[in-house]
Amino acid sequence: MGEVEEELKGSRALYLSGATQSVSDTIIDRFTGTIAVAAGATVAESGLINGGKQLALNLPQVIFGGLADSIGKKRVIIAGRLLGGVALSALAFVDAPLTLLVFIIAVSVTISMVTPAWGSLLGDYAGESRRGTIIGRINSVSQVGGLTAMVIALISTINQASPVSMTSFKPFLLLASASSFLSAILVSFTSERPPTTRQGKFDFSALMGDKRLRRFLLLCFIFGVGASTAMPFSSYITVGKLRMTLWQVSATAVANLACNVLSQRALGRTLDRLGRRPVLVFSRVAMASSCFVYAFATSWLHILAVEAFIGIALAAWSSGQSTYMIDLAPSKLRATYLAASMTAVGVSNFLGSYVMGSLSQGYIAATGYTGISMALILAGFLRFTLGFLFLTASEAKLES
Repeated sequence: MGEVEEELKGSRALYLSGATQSVSDTIIDRFTGTIAVAAGATVAESGLINGGKQLALNLPQVIFGGLADSIGKKRVIIAGRLLGGVALSALAFVDAPLTLLVFIIAVSVTISMVTPAWGSLLGDYAGESRRGTIIGRINSVSQVGGLTAMVIALISTINQASPVSMTSFKPFLLLASASSFLSAILVSFTSERPPTTRQGKFDFSALMGDKRLRRFLLLCFIFGVGASTAMPFSSYITVGKLRMTLWQVSATAVANLACNVLSQRALGRTLDRLGRRPVLVFSRVAMASSCFVYAFATSWLHILAVEAFIGIALAAWSSGQSTYMIDLAPSKLRATYLAASMTAVGVSNFLGSYVMGSLSQGYIAATGYTGISMALILAGFLRFTLGFLFLTASEAKLES
């Protein structure tokens, strides 16, 4: 476990930076699948887009995490958010599936620059005794930014009855771009602990020498492959089968993020009281519910209800995974440890999404929504069973 150290005191700039980052990240996260379908992507192209996005979000994190540990977290965050603002503004004017893939990957790479550095920065503010509680508090405030973005999307499109098109997303992508630029400014006013590793050095042997880390990375990879088999299909239920409008898609996002925000603090306290493992297991097993509900949904209200519940599961993973990694990591390697975890998730998500989309293309073409529902049910069973594998993870808080 990392050495005991005095925590920094949270500032308004820290919380505002988290909230503005959440605006841009939430918009691209919630609308990528819908944008792909609106652009006319096939099931295979949708699998490629979602898988490519996950790979770009996570695979480069080991490089950027090591960079953050070497040159400082704020520098990497500022660079990532500035480049992200440029990429998001360009994405607003794209409408072809393959061109869409290129720019979504570009945006995702910029987010991957920021993610481990931001998680490590939170570690500077989260002391050992109340780590889960503090991270849960910061995450809850940060997610208010994404919630606000989805409320704006809901209000501005509530009278829209026409099918979703690419032009529907342009204002929100431009909003995401502006928020990314603003977050770069705000994070420059936060405090951080200075880097302690040699600049430019990435110690892979030290990373892989941690037995508990290796086990957790393997669990993330196995679960990720099974869970991501659902990725190519959910948007075909919302946009295709249920013909949800943009305001309805936004409403489900609002429900998801509202429950995420409201549950973060309680989950953070639970992490400190019960340990990390129970929260991590719940977060993974609960994700199965979305597959089953999407498979059988006959109304957009079914999607609304399950997205609200999934918001709690995602909050559990957000606080639990980052807290667990910070428990394991020496302070000088926090960003690298966080990046390693997310890299395992990203590679597995790419494999599951791309392979499932490619293999099922012919089957889905022949069976339509029946085939899509069957694929989602299979993914649900995989998520449910593989989620219990996290019971075998070391309990970092208790074993340290």
